[in-house]
Amino acid sequence: MREVVTLQFGEYANYVGAHYWNLLHACEDQDPEHVLFREQNSRQIQPRALVFDTAGNFGALEQSEELQSAGSDSADKERALWSGPTEVHRQPLHTKNESQHAGEDGSNRVRYWSDFGQARFAPQTITAVSGVEFGNSLGEMNTFQEGMRVFAGNDSREDALEGGSRVLAEECDHLQGFQVLADAFGGFAGYGSAFVARIRDEYPKAPVLLYSIGGTQRSNRLQGTRLMDTAIATASNIEFVSIDVPLFAPSLAKLRGHVQVAGDNMYQTSGFMALNIAQWSHSLQSGRHVLDEIVALVTQQEHYNVAEALLAPGLRMPTCASSRNGSRNAALDEADEIVQKSFVGCSDAPIGGLRGAAGLMVADRGTAMGALVSEFCPPEAHAFEEAPVTLPWQFPKIFHRFDRHGFLGSTGDPVLKEPDRLRVAGVLRTSAATLGYLQQLHGALRAEQAAHFKDYERDAVRDLRHALDTTIDRYSLL
Repeated sequence: MREVVTLQFGEYANYVGAHYWNLLHACEDQDPEHVLFREQNSRQIQPRALVFDTAGNFGALEQSEELQSAGSDSADKERALWSGPTEVHRQPLHTKNESQHAGEDGSNRVRYWSDFGQARFAPQTITAVSGVEFGNSLGEMNTFQEGMRVFAGNDSREDALEGGSRVLAEECDHLQGFQVLADAFGGFAGYGSAFVARIRDEYPKAPVLLYSIGGTQRSNRLQGTRLMDTAIATASNIEFVSIDVPLFAPSLAKLRGHVQVAGDNMYQTSGFMALNIAQWSHSLQSGRHVLDEIVALVTQQEHYNVAEALLAPGLRMPTCASSRNGSRNAALDEADEIVQKSFVGCSDAPIGGLRGAAGLMVADRGTAMGALVSEFCPPEAHAFEEAPVTLPWQFPKIFHRFDRHGFLGSTGDPVLKEPDRLRVAGVLRTSAATLGYLQQLHGALRAEQAAHFKDYERDAVRDLRHALDTTIDRYSLL
């Protein structure tokens, strides 16, 4: 087996992660090789994942023993800092709302990602992170630097890789690598970055695929301190990750009428983003790709490691006759038109053309559609199996007017109001379109006197800016 360990850091990342595991659970052939899942006692299947969040964000998570322990640890820390009398006030336990149990779209009543997440995590893989001891003066961690400081403090007391992370890695027969879902800004961006740096020290040859979740609401566009935090996180992670894929709530203007997402609804937007990530996990589960191969094809041998993810729900792929006739330029033009017309992006970068791009395209449950540019539309790519993605009942009801086969209902076939399966194509690529996004981040690091940088030495800010400078120079050549 070639296993992949998943790491999740922060509320945004865990919203996406809850949908992600639901999607993978809904597959009929649920990871037979246990690439992403692990088999426990009584053949119980659990995600091979570590989950990090504040204790208040776990809500009604069913396996809460670790949370109770973390809560006790936090209380002990607070008592150590205060010798006076104390009173304990406990908030009533939160339970999943009835609409989620009934399978209705309770988007307006979701309070926590655990409200709709169905995965059962092993207790030792759940970590409630507290800023009481090492965070800011209020006992919180709201910025990248504060998250780094909390990680360093916890790591100084006990090796961060002991416990769940080492158990998951050592139980693997052949560790393929790590995929990471982390908030792009805020305390968990720093905490996750520091954790990934330790992972890289421990497993220097293992590929690390990072999804930087930059907010699951369209109103959370990068600006102010969030933009600065994201710039710091990106510059810090470039050294340690094989691919960094920024993911934001997408603009769905191309799919208006077919995909209806409330821009301020985390439950809905995170579902669409999770569908994007799941495309590549289906490919890993099926064995059609391994992380090393994805990294090599997308990053052009790790030369460009900030990628963009595109998604086309309900896409009916054309025949690409130009490719069969041997005209590479004509095939590329045809593929370029498909991407421009049918795909939507989950990053702040505009969707550019395919020329100068490199990467992979997959369809449905991981069927390879070929490498971009060099062999984008081989004839055999369209003989892929009938394997639409199953949408679990916990998935938000955002797709409309798709036919019973999961395609956009534009061919006269009867359409379903709320389909339970979907044909999906995804693209993961590096291209010049990312240049504008990187330049936006670089501009945020020019404000060296900003209050956000008060915890940084001038040389540290200069080093971060230099890391982005080098990356921008590379993308300028595409």
